[in-house]
Amino acid sequence: MAHSPRLTNKPLRKPDRVAGALAAGFVVLLLATEVVLTLPDETASPAAVASFYATHRTFVVILQLLGVVAAGLLGGYAWRLRTVDRVVSVAGIIMAACGLIPSLITLVIAIVADPTRPGAAGTWNALEPFGDDILFVGIVLFAGAVAVRLGRKLPALGLLALFVAVSCLIRLFLAIMGMNRGPLDAIGPLSFVLLIAVMAILSFLGILDHER
Repeated sequence: MAHSPRLTNKPLRKPDRVAGALAAGFVVLLLATEVVLTLPDETASPAAVASFYATHRTFVVILQLLGVVAAGLLGGYAWRLRTVDRVVSVAGIIMAACGLIPSLITLVIAIVADPTRPGAAGTWNALEPFGDDILFVGIVLFAGAVAVRLGRKLPALGLLALFVAVSCLIRLFLAIMGMNRGPLDAIGPLSFVLLIAVMAILSFLGILDHER
């Protein structure tokens, strides 16, 4: 005698492999572009900045274009999240747009760098911290949205997102106040990358619930 399948109120998981691939691609591309070359910081002299960028111009341009692609992947992932939570999706799109600014500033420096006239490169290099601050504002917005909107159903994800938001917010405050950021300069970005990697896995597995 055949048995009827059991009825259950538990919703079926619907993996979003496209979303997972977009997020994973962002993580891989971001890590690859960040580790291959260390750029001069805002304390470097205009002459040193111009010399560095003129020497590595082609490589820097390629890296920043890849950074723009990475931001596009992140924006695409955020767009896919609209079926999970529209607030998180909008916050993610804003964050991806904020992520373009540091890459565009660095791209301009690479283009205008001229060791015989280093002033322009020095001026744009001084704007790099502001570009980073805008990026961190976007990260805080996104991580906060994930913590509040998705943390109720996925507490572990919510706690991770809250950690990202708090660490990046403290880092942002220290930067604005001109204080030493210490390990937060690394903790904030790395925890953010971990958050996106975890969300990529959850998207692959279909654990991020769709809106009902």
